Amino acid sequence: MIKYVKFTGKWRCFDKGFGITFRAGVNLLVGDQGTGKSSLFQAIQAHGFTKTKNRKLPRKDDVPIELVSEGKPLDALAFDFEHDNFRTKSTLDVCVSFHVASKFSSHGEMVKAMMAQWEDVKEPVFVLLDEPDMALSIRSCYRLAQSFKHVAEQGGQVVATAHNPVVIAEFEKVYSLEHQQWMSGLEFIETQR
Repeated sequence: MIKYVKFTGKWRCFDKGFGITFRAGVNLLVGDQGTGKSSLFQAIQAHGFTKTKNRKLPRKDDVPIELVSEGKPLDALAFDFEHDNFRTKSTLDVCVSFHVASKFSSHGEMVKAMMAQWEDVKEPVFVLLDEPDMALSIRSCYRLAQSFKHVAEQGGQVVATAHNPVVIAEFEKVYSLEHQQWMSGLEFIETQR
């Protein structure tokens, strides 16, 4: 489980010294485009979490962060919904049923296949996702939020970036990269008017 990330040098949009303390359960990273959500996702991924075969990530030595984790490593899934599109790229090292389902599905169906697997999770897992709510219906966004909660209830941790207010509103606390603080999902939505 990730406890803390701190930048030890300037990298992309992050200044030296910027840090986030992560919570047990669901950590939803929110903010407008350009606030660093995907960059933070890549920084965490570059420091030892599941990597895709689809694209080159920054090298660990090129990303100046201190990443503190606690407890035994959990089974991990990392996925960038913008760049890791199964219909155009090679496969990701995850469950075979997800591979097969996603090769012949729309983006929404890919997310549903992934969510179906989380709903059956009975042990702690670590889920790292970049924009899983992209282009989803209201119903699917709500189900995505419920899937995150289920992973948390099983003792797992979710770190995900999100834009959709349906997902954001479901959480008591989200981390706003714009405000550099934890705030309620509804409070964050109010700031976006």
